[in-house]
Amino acid sequence: MNPTRLVIPVIALSLSCGLGLAQTPALDSAAAPPLELSAAQKQTIYQSIAKTQKNNAAPTGFRAAIGAPVPDSIALAPVPATIADLMPQTKGLAVARVEGEVVLVDPGSKQVLTVIVPEP
Repeated sequence: MNPTRLVIPVIALSLSCGLGLAQTPALDSAAAPPLELSAAQKQTIYQSIAKTQKNNAAPTGFRAAIGAPVPDSIALAPVPATIADLMPQTKGLAVARVEGEVVLVDPGSKQVLTVIVPEP
């Protein structure tokens, strides 16, 4: 058997695996920066959204966490204008209520930017 016939596929496989790994950090660096909100702002958002948005059940495998991709089965709505006017950093974001928690989402990447839980 010709050793060159084995070396070329192994090199090609190694390069393709390496390229895939090299691309992963690039995706992470493209993620939106964390959303800066005070505790009072978070509670204002939570109270507003809890009154207006239906509570979604979390799809299997989804956990509301910063950076998590939001599945298509969760209905997203734009952040209400009253909230966006009070907190400009929320303008253009989407929001959903999942398992009693409010998630603010980047509508472009559909990644969770922050998770707001009710006050105890």
